[in-house]
Amino acid sequence: MKALRLISLFILPLVGCIFLSNGAQAITVSPVIIDQEIAPGMRVNGKLMVTNDGKNPQTYYVSVQTFVPMGEEGEQQYLDEADIKGLPSWFTFSDKAFTLESAKTREVSYSIIVPPDAEPGGHYAAVFFSTTPEVEKDKTSIGVAAKTGIVFLVDVSGNVKERADIESFTANQPIYSHLPAMLSLRIRNTGSVHFRPTGTLSVRNMWGGIVARVPANPKQSAVLPNSIRRLDTWWVKSMDLAQGGFFAEVTNEWQNFALGRYVATVDVRYGSQNIPLEARTVTFWVLPWALGLLLLGAIIILLLGMSLYNRFIISIALKRSKK
Repeated sequence: MKALRLISLFILPLVGCIFLSNGAQAITVSPVIIDQEIAPGMRVNGKLMVTNDGKNPQTYYVSVQTFVPMGEEGEQQYLDEADIKGLPSWFTFSDKAFTLESAKTREVSYSIIVPPDAEPGGHYAAVFFSTTPEVEKDKTSIGVAAKTGIVFLVDVSGNVKERADIESFTANQPIYSHLPAMLSLRIRNTGSVHFRPTGTLSVRNMWGGIVARVPANPKQSAVLPNSIRRLDTWWVKSMDLAQGGFFAEVTNEWQNFALGRYVATVDVRYGSQNIPLEARTVTFWVLPWALGLLLLGAIIILLLGMSLYNRFIISIALKRSKK
């Protein structure tokens, strides 16, 4: 196998577009991710949509690259384009190259034919649409090819292994002045197929009452085999956060008010059998210091006012008694 090539596309699904040097070319593809289960020996057909968002006509070329998971946020590490074993070799397309006028959309049909002896489990690749044919990609050029892709997550059915564990469940900081509070769940997939965890994250106050329930996997992210995926969840009342100094902090604390000690519990399940993972908890505090300072200031002003008022009343009473 040739050396691995890293392509800096940081999230699943792929949606990045790189523009040509003249700034006039861009592409949009849909859907951005396709998740399918296919039995060995079976054929699946589908359609992809490609739109030329540039100002000029453009020719696009189709290619497929295998990827493996990298990092904890859905990054991908792509194998060399010449390595077409596995999923890339199962693809056929109605068009391997085509020209689109500006603002026009074209439908590209594809088929995936899984060999009868294909290994059960997850197989992962991206179908790329590029403005440069593969034979020219290694040549020196002034322009940079526009390239975007559609992620394919294919499970070949059979004797697969579904196994996962919670690596950690944490709050991104122990004390907040206001919501949102970000909670991070890290799940390790030691099986042979990807899955999308489901479940709920519950937040209880210091008296044990539930004050919030939010999805444990709000983006429905996939956890690929032999990887750890971090799933971030926010407990928030308003996403309209003010920017600025002290009074902006007061506004944020009022709109996203919470006070005291909280315990978050996450319950998640995964896989085709909806397998439960052991529940995890994390503790954090919310202490709205700006509102506290305002309240303290108000109390001090009230006490001073009462003291001055009492002195005024006593002074009037003394004057009257001397008459």
